[in-house]
This record gives sequence, structure tokens and C-alpha cells, in this order.
Amino acid sequence: MLAKLNTLSLLGIEALPVEVEVDVSATSMPKTMLVGLPEQAVKESVHRVERAIVNSGFLRPNDRNVINLAPAELPKQAASFDLPISLGLLAASGQFESDCFREYAVVGELALEGHTRSIKGALSMALAAREAGYKGLLVPSENAGEAAVVDEIDVIPIASLSQAVGFFAGTLDIDPHPCQLKELFAEYSNYDLDFADVRGQDVAKRALTIAAAGAHNLLMLGPPGSGKTMLAKRLPSILPTLTAEESIETTRIYSSLGRLKPGQPLLAVRPFRSPHHTISNAGLVGGGSPPSPGEISLAHHGVLFLDELPEFDRRTLEVMRQPLEDRTVTISRALRSTTFPA
Repeated sequence: MLAKLNTLSLLGIEALPVEVEVDVSATSMPKTMLVGLPEQAVKESVHRVERAIVNSGFLRPNDRNVINLAPAELPKQAASFDLPISLGLLAASGQFESDCFREYAVVGELALEGHTRSIKGALSMALAAREAGYKGLLVPSENAGEAAVVDEIDVIPIASLSQAVGFFAGTLDIDPHPCQLKELFAEYSNYDLDFADVRGQDVAKRALTIAAAGAHNLLMLGPPGSGKTMLAKRLPSILPTLTAEESIETTRIYSSLGRLKPGQPLLAVRPFRSPHHTISNAGLVGGGSPPSPGEISLAHHGVLFLDELPEFDRRTLEVMRQPLEDRTVTISRALRSTTFPA
């Protein structure tokens, strides 16, 4: 029996649609095969899924199980495929039926007892699900507030595999998580440091004010202890308030790296990043495999402060030339190129 579900794969800060196809056929030699260019974390999900199914009170299919993640040429990372794979195995083995698989996308990691765990990039996945035209997105309960920032799509919080089965089978009603963008802005829009706290430093304050008004780069010179870092840390407090669009753009970067603070689903203040002078090129502008954003992207719509500038390696500073000109960073790897904001 064949079951198909929709899910999403995070690549950089973008989420791309993936179809999970599960085929369960009777055989005398039970075996589970996972195909479709899965990374190691996804391959390991087979073991988590099997235990989660049993510990949730369902039967593990003792048949030949083939799980395909399409398109095959797209690399699949992370453990967010646990929940859709589990649902596919249960549906393909005839343990429940659903008519609404095509209307929803499903993401989520599973613990061995069957409960969901938070994932990275829930905001990007919600944006991609809306763009793909899905009615809703099933996410772990811990990510529901973050994903619900996106309007025009139902975000369904799921606490366990049993809840997801009940929702699709029609035996359990789960209300969508409300979109609370205005409330989140009101709650998290206070910056800890205030430019008004600074006494004196009139020339430096005027220079910072002009830089903030015109979005200019600024070079501060002065002896140690003269207040350069103190002034720079307070610069975000005089920058214009983040718009909803800017806030979502910034939040999705932090979400893709798992950098959001627990219980804070949205960044409502402009970020301030101050990397150490020993930082590598990849740490500053992004890199790695799979590519991930660097400090220059984490400071998007905010302030990037390079303290002790002469101590930075010259080659590290040179790699900032292109991002400063283009306002983007493109990381090229063998399989594909990824572009991050800067």
C-alpha cells in the first residue's frame, strides 16, 4: 500500500517542498529502506521512527518498507522528517486513513516515546508552505508560535505522533495556533541598552546619529576605555523600529540556526553582533556544508560591530568586500549555491 505526504527540507535559510512516499508490501524478510539522498541524520530517523511508533501504541510494519524523499537530487538534512515518515508508515500499513494529506505539510522530530521535539527553521517552512499553497502546516508545539507569525496559513501544533494521527484521521480537532504578530512586537520590542543613557561624548554621539539616520558605515578611533564599545552597543536603540517584514527576515536567519531564545518566537529589535577578532572567514560571512549563515547575516537589519578592527586577519576583512557592495552573500558548493542576506 502506498501513502504520500508533504513535508519541507531546510537548505540554508530557505525551505523547499519535499514529498514523502512510503510503500509497505508484504514479505518474508522485513526491511526498511530510505532513499532520496538522505544525510546521516535522516538515515538515523528510521530507528527513532520505529520506536516512536511502538511506544505510541501502534504496530511497527514488519514488511518491506520503502521510503522515498523526492526530489531525489535535493539533499535532506536534519531530523524534521521523523513525523511525516511515521505518518506515512502508519497510513501505508493500513492503521489509519486520511483524505487531507495533500492539503497539509508536516514537519517534526520525534522522541523515542513518540513526543515531538522542536526543529530548526520552522518560520522558513511556514513561509514555504504558504507559498506552495498548502492549507496548513503541522509543526511541533514548541515551534507553533514561531511558525504562526506567518498569516494566511493554518499552523497546527502537534505534541505527539498520536495527536498527528488523530488529526489526520479526523478523530481529534486541533485549533490552529493564533497569529499574534502585533502582540509579539509589543512584548519583545524593548532594547536592553538605551542611547539616552550616555553622558558626554557629544562628537561621537553626533557621528553615530548621522550614521544611524543614513545607514552609513562608521569607523570609530580612540584609546582603550574611551567608550567606543559602549556607544556601539547602544546604536540599535536609535535605529528605526523593525517593520514586520524586516523582523520576519531577521527571525528566519536565527531560526534556521536554532538561535532563537526559548519562548521568544520573534526578533522585534535590531540585532547587534560583535564577533571576536579570531573569527574565521566562514564564521564571518557564512560557509560550511551544508552552507549556514555567518555573523554578517546574523546582523541583517542591525549592527555588525568589529571591535579591535586592526586585530582581524586581513583576508577575513577582504571577504567582506563583496557582501558590503551587494548586500548578499553567495556560498557555492558542489551541489548548489545558497544566497544569504548581508
